[in-house]
Amino acid sequence: MQDLEHLRHFVDFERSFTPQAEAEFKRALSAMEQRAGDMDRADLAMGAARAVALADNGHTNVLGLAGDRGFNAVPIRLGWFADGLFVIAAAEDQGHLLAAQILGTNGKTTDVLIAALRPYVGGPANLARELAPNFLISPELLHAAGLAETAGSSRYDMRLADGSALSVELTALPSTQEPLRTNFWPARDLSPIARADQAAGWRHVLDDVAPPAYLAQPDRNYWHSYPKPDLLYVQINRVRDQTPVALSQYLADMLDEAAEKHIRDAVVDLRFNNGGNYVLSADFARGLPELLPSTGRLFILTTANTFSAAISTAAWLKHYGGARVTIAGENIGDRMQFWGEGGVAILPHSKLAVRYTTGFHDWEHGCSLSKITTCFLLNYIYDVPAGSLEPDIVAQSTFADYLAGKDRAMSIVLDALATDGPSD
Repeated sequence: MQDLEHLRHFVDFERSFTPQAEAEFKRALSAMEQRAGDMDRADLAMGAARAVALADNGHTNVLGLAGDRGFNAVPIRLGWFADGLFVIAAAEDQGHLLAAQILGTNGKTTDVLIAALRPYVGGPANLARELAPNFLISPELLHAAGLAETAGSSRYDMRLADGSALSVELTALPSTQEPLRTNFWPARDLSPIARADQAAGWRHVLDDVAPPAYLAQPDRNYWHSYPKPDLLYVQINRVRDQTPVALSQYLADMLDEAAEKHIRDAVVDLRFNNGGNYVLSADFARGLPELLPSTGRLFILTTANTFSAAISTAAWLKHYGGARVTIAGENIGDRMQFWGEGGVAILPHSKLAVRYTTGFHDWEHGCSLSKITTCFLLNYIYDVPAGSLEPDIVAQSTFADYLAGKDRAMSIVLDALATDGPSD
């Protein structure tokens, strides 16, 4: 009850609520108070998530709702591909489930489950889908959402790698990691290197495959290479500093190096970038297009994991790159207009983290003077009217691509550049 009372004050500083959404939020909390005596922590978490998500803003959510991070989890991990949801990691004793496709859980198809989990994540539908594996591995969270009969296990309908069908009941294990105060992005598990810091006794579907470049350095916030002598590839996984060189300095040095190499084309990979401090990438996003010749091309790679400051970075690159820019991949993880900034409130007893927002962003049209009372003030210095960031080329790896160590988006880029032919 004290946590719910604390949450009632959320509307005092959260700015993304409409009057109607705020009223619905208060009604949702009143309903939770009526059954508070029967609720456990998972019930509180999912109830709060559904109430907070009424703001329908990607940054305004209960954070850290993920199996094995403060909530129980079955011994498999899941990843999205163009052809569905697959088991990409498993505890040793469940290794036979690796590479299985998840067809349904607890008697519901995967599509039905994704739709049922949609109200628990504010923002666009593809953000909720991106985060859904966090819920699907936790019977505790599924039970709290009315999507499992018990909080201790879930039944998964699968198509195994050999094509055979299997329905298996998996018992949940207690959480091995502390609750998060940020979102956990399941796409991180796609890299076997990222999984290496997990408990021993797990197997990854790519254990015997050399990971492609885009999965090879998940813990580096930024790095770059030259797949061709005149092609710069830079992957920015977080818009945050990392030792030994701060991000803005690293990117400035990289541009100086690229200028000496007389690059013609560039690829900026933001597929795993969930944001950070957008000021750190601003000079780079203006400078890279200036470095390319008029005949050069700039590719921006995006997914639903491309979020917050990564969206700002993509918007700048598109705006300053103009007609030379091609966006390849999947839709970004938020709308072009969203509320951000703000901070995190912690409920005193459950320790649930709730993100609140205070500053408006409009990366499609830019912030006009008519929005002076809502727009994040730095946007009057930094924002641009980038238009849409929808992909010009839709590209998502199939599971077969992934198993073979292929990067479909980069293959499309390289094919396009080969078609362009050599520069003059």
